[in-house]
Amino acid sequence: MLTTAAPPPTRLAALAIRARNVVDSGLCAATSSVPDWLARLDQHEHLTAAAAADRRATLAILDDQVVVDLLVLSYLRHGTPYALWADTLAGFGEDVLGVSTWAQLHTRLDAT
Repeated sequence: MLTTAAPPPTRLAALAIRARNVVDSGLCAATSSVPDWLARLDQHEHLTAAAAADRRATLAILDDQVVVDLLVLSYLRHGTPYALWADTLAGFGEDVLGVSTWAQLHTRLDAT
């Protein structure tokens, strides 16, 4: 019997998985392979420099394909699509893992 993976807990987790698949499959091997890459690269730089709360709010309202493009750029440049959450563990917990309290986050982290 085949087992299937659990669905991603959040929208951003699902988009990060899509971004990793795009890069890992070879569909996008360089920054210039991202559609409208100059604009996306500029957007990525602005997001990286923004405060964590502003970055998270912006990611929440952006179109899915734009977020995937930004996460692909993050993966290509930093080796992980999650670099946009490097300075906010609580934000990563809420946006990607789908947990909202520190107790839930510690439970998730301790389980791995």
